Amino acid sequence: MQLVDGRWRISGHDVEALSEQHGTPLYIYDSQVIRRQVNRFQEAFSSFDHRIYYAMKANSNPDLLRLMKELGLGIDAVSIYEIRIALDAGFEARDIIFTPNGVPFDELEQAIELGTRLNIENLSYLDQLGEAYRGDVPCTLRIHPGHVISTANHDTEGWYQRSRFGIDGDQIPEALRLIQMHQIRVEGLHVHSSSMILDEQVFGSAAEVLLNLARQLPDVRAIDLGGGIRPPYREQDDHPDLDLLSRSLTKPLDQFERDTGRKVQLWFEPGRYLVAECGTLLTRVHVLKQVGGRTVAGVDTGFHQLIRPKLYNAWHEIRNISNPEGSQHLIDISGCLCEEDDLARQRSLPEVREGHLLAILNAGAYGYSMASTYNSRPLPTEVVL
Repeated sequence: MQLVDGRWRISGHDVEALSEQHGTPLYIYDSQVIRRQVNRFQEAFSSFDHRIYYAMKANSNPDLLRLMKELGLGIDAVSIYEIRIALDAGFEARDIIFTPNGVPFDELEQAIELGTRLNIENLSYLDQLGEAYRGDVPCTLRIHPGHVISTANHDTEGWYQRSRFGIDGDQIPEALRLIQMHQIRVEGLHVHSSSMILDEQVFGSAAEVLLNLARQLPDVRAIDLGGGIRPPYREQDDHPDLDLLSRSLTKPLDQFERDTGRKVQLWFEPGRYLVAECGTLLTRVHVLKQVGGRTVAGVDTGFHQLIRPKLYNAWHEIRNISNPEGSQHLIDISGCLCEEDDLARQRSLPEVREGHLLAILNAGAYGYSMASTYNSRPLPTEVVL
C-alpha cells in the first residue's frame, strides 16, 4: 500500500474508491505481492531440486488458487472439500497432497479415487491403507520428530513436544513393520512445521530426522519440510531468513547423497508466507465513543471476519485511509459483534472520525478462510487486484 498525493493506493488502485465500489467490510488481495513472495521463495531454494505446494487453508479464494497454478505451484490440502475446490480451480490431482487429521478413512478413499497424493500421519490410516489397497497406492509418511529436535528456543521445543501431528518416533518400528507387511510404497517423508519456529537450523535438524529414516525406505524420493515460514507483521518481528534456512539444508542433503547415492527432492508447503502480506481488510467506522478513559472506534467488521487478534493475540497494522496525514491519537478499534471484540488496543492513528475508512494490513492469510457468520452477519466481499 502506497500513499500517493495524499491518497492510499494498492497496486495503483485507489483504496477509498474500491470501498465505494464494493462496500465494506472488504477483503482486497494484491496478486503482485503473491508473485513477489513466490519468487523470493523459489530464489532462496534455487540451488535445490524443490517443489512448492501452497497450503490452501491459509486462503482458498479461487482466483488466488488459479494464480498459484499459473505460477507452477502444487496444493497442500487438508480436507476432501479443499481437494475438490483445488480441482475446480484447475489443478491436476497429482499436484495435490492430501494430509488429513482425524477424518474417516472414507475421505482418504475419495482422495485415492480422485488421484491425489496421500500423506499418512498415523498408524491406523497406514494399516487401513495397506489392508484396502495392498501396496497399489503409494504415500508419504508424516513424522513427529518429538524429542529428537532440540533447540535453544523453548517455545519451539515445547511446540514439538505438544504437537499431535505425525507418527511418533517410538512408533517408527511398527510403521516399518506395516509397510513391509502390506508392501506399501513410501515415496516421501514429511514433518509438520509451525510458525512458532524462528530458528532456521531447526529445519536442518528436521531434514536430518527425515533423511535418517529415508535410509530404511528405498522408495523415498522427496522430503517435505511443511510450512511454518512466516513473514514479519511489523519491522521488529523475528522471522526465519530463507537464505539461512536454505543453507541449513545443504549439509544433511549432501551427506545423504554421498552415503546412499540417492537424490531427494525438497518439498515445502508455505501458506502464510505467500499470502499474508497480499491481503487488506477495509472497514468503516460507524461509532466513536468514550469509555473508561479510552476512545473506542466501532467498525463494521470483527473477529467473525478476522479472528487472529482474538484467537492468537495477533498484531495487524491499521491505517486511517480517510485521514492519512492527521494528528496522531491513541484509539481502540472494536468490532461490531455482541462480544468482547477488540481488533486493536491503544493504537496511535491519525485522528479517526465516524465515517472514516480504516485498512487492516497483512490480512491475506487465515482471514476470510477462518471467517464465520456469527451474529448472523454475512461473509465479506473479496476482490483480487
